[in-house]
Amino acid sequence: MPVAVDGRRRLQPEERKRLLLTKAVEVFANRGIGRGGHTEIAEIGGVSVATVFNYFKTREALVEAVLSEVESYLLSLAESVYAEVDNPMEAIFTHMKAFMQACEDNPNYIKVWLEWSASVRDETWPSYIDFQNKLLDIITKQIDKGIKTGVLEQGLAPRERARWALGNAQMLVSMIFDPAGKPRGMEKMVERGLHHMLGVKA
Repeated sequence: MPVAVDGRRRLQPEERKRLLLTKAVEVFANRGIGRGGHTEIAEIGGVSVATVFNYFKTREALVEAVLSEVESYLLSLAESVYAEVDNPMEAIFTHMKAFMQACEDNPNYIKVWLEWSASVRDETWPSYIDFQNKLLDIITKQIDKGIKTGVLEQGLAPRERARWALGNAQMLVSMIFDPAGKPRGMEKMVERGLHHMLGVKA
């Protein structure tokens, strides 16, 4: 096993890339998608700028890697919830709770997502729409299941309900990241809002 001169284990290339990608998400969260770059990642990663360029050859490649990492994180979060919870309404609420918890456990990922979701620029918007559609597909499937099993009322199309649910995620993030602290009873508020928005039968 390779050992560095100071006695610490030298990271393998894939481990080093993984570490730098995590640092890149942190830099993008703090500096913004348009401003974070190789130099800042090198500084907080404790490596040379050349090392960062070795793994992310261009700024475009760096941005793509960071956004793909955020997408993978959020899709995995959703997929893990829906694989474990059978009741569609319970599953959607569990997904929302997991997302809110992610705001506290992995805030850098959520901050990058928040900016990405509002960055209507040619270089980032198409990839966000593609990612959003993947999430909408997952949530729509649950809503459709809820309607067919009688958990949810007939009415607005499943895809449109999914859009409303996903759209509210931005509002939730703004409340959780409020410097004054998130509102008391926020979880109950979210539950009531989702019940009304998705048309849960009384």
